[in-house]
Amino acid sequence: MAEVDIRVNSRDYRVTCEDGQEDRLNQLAAYYDRHVTDLASELGQIGDARLMLLSALTICDELFEAKARAGDLEQAADALTPETLGGASRAVEAAVVRVNEIAERLDQA
Repeated sequence: MAEVDIRVNSRDYRVTCEDGQEDRLNQLAAYYDRHVTDLASELGQIGDARLMLLSALTICDELFEAKARAGDLEQAADALTPETLGGASRAVEAAVVRVNEIAERLDQA
């Protein structure tokens, strides 16, 4: 297990993680710290526990919204019929042919 020093709300914490996950943990800590810092600037220093709780709830809200959007996209993808997918594929293929034709003309010019 690796140990990583992270900083949240101007306080240092030492946490452990799987070997090789140090960079990811630092990214997550930086993201969380931005939320904590933003809330602290809006609300003032309301105590670490309350500040951490409100930050975590804010991030949970973002997560729930992202999951809902992902679910909506999955439902939209499920609604595509083979004919719709085939039409999209044909449109892409036609665009590729057109781009290649233009490229050939430019090469000849």
